[in-house]
Amino acid sequence: MQHLNETQRYTIYRMRKDKKTQAEIARAIGVSQATVSKEMKGVQWGEMYNMHRDDPYKESELRARVRELMKDSDVKNKSGIYWYVMDGDERHLDIRAFDSNMKREVYERQNGICAICGKHFEIEQMEADHIKPWCDGGHTVAANCQMLCRECNRRKSGK
Repeated sequence: MQHLNETQRYTIYRMRKDKKTQAEIARAIGVSQATVSKEMKGVQWGEMYNMHRDDPYKESELRARVRELMKDSDVKNKSGIYWYVMDGDERHLDIRAFDSNMKREVYERQNGICAICGKHFEIEQMEADHIKPWCDGGHTVAANCQMLCRECNRRKSGK
């Protein structure tokens, strides 16, 4: 693990808003400078630094993960990537929600039948669920969606 001094870590987290730093970051993570500028706005850099300043990490691994996630079309909240790579909380990425059209498509494909218990439910009584979890490489697309009744979805989530 590479350990950086506090000044270096602070610089990484704050990602100063001067153009030179943004250009360097853009090159490092493989996206345009305009993307870096846009996605960095609104990120609470100071708070993130305070929470993670003592965490050991490899800078090259963080850069690679940010680059990969910036290219992922399932990630709706690109500015959440920076938080996600530090704490692993997928909620920062806004990727888990199936839109209403996908839910309806899957509901009709399943004829309103819960994929686990086999009982019929109205669409309002069901929830969309990833067949292959996003964290295991699954995408938020209709082909990777199953409709479950609320009870089955709660039971499945608890495992």
